[in-house]
Amino acid sequence: MQLNLTFPVIPIGVFSDSSKIVTVAGILLQYGINCIEVTLRTPQALTCISTLRKSFPKLLIGAGSVLSKDDFKASVDAGATFIVSPCISDLLIELSHKFTQVQYVPGFTTPTELAHALQFGCTMVKFFPAEYSGGVKFLKAIIEPFVSFTFSIIPTGGIMPSAMKQYLALPNVYACGMSYIVDSTLIDNNDFQALENRIKETLDSITQ
Repeated sequence: MQLNLTFPVIPIGVFSDSSKIVTVAGILLQYGINCIEVTLRTPQALTCISTLRKSFPKLLIGAGSVLSKDDFKASVDAGATFIVSPCISDLLIELSHKFTQVQYVPGFTTPTELAHALQFGCTMVKFFPAEYSGGVKFLKAIIEPFVSFTFSIIPTGGIMPSAMKQYLALPNVYACGMSYIVDSTLIDNNDFQALENRIKETLDSITQ
């Protein structure tokens, strides 16, 4: 499947409160952002995904930091639309071929890892951690030899609104993953106005 995003941005968060994540998703949808990625870094993450699925049937929901077959299957059962890993896993790539209803997005940092993912049939990959691995210039250099492949890239890791246009201008870059938009500190402090301000800042960086 292909992720049909309304904007080329995927908000990525660490969530431990399912009621607050409903509020966050509602705000994102108000601004036209139709996706969110929930990282499996808290015991409540799968509950958050399940709650989102029940509350917003059409929302594109990602499960992030997926590293095992059990987490992959549990994320699908909870209602995830796409599954994201920070690395290349042959085990999960093979498993993803059995779950065609979801998009699997493995992570890469080097040309070797990218080649590995593409040769195993992956059509969407995550460049991670983007800003800590050389940023836009490094990613541009990596993808230049792969012109014969058809694939999409989601750079993720430390990306700020000011860098988004540079990433999105690169061939194959489909969207940017950003934790900046749904910062856990803002959510824990119920500072949803600051969250809205970050959403506006991010969308302005894309459209202006």
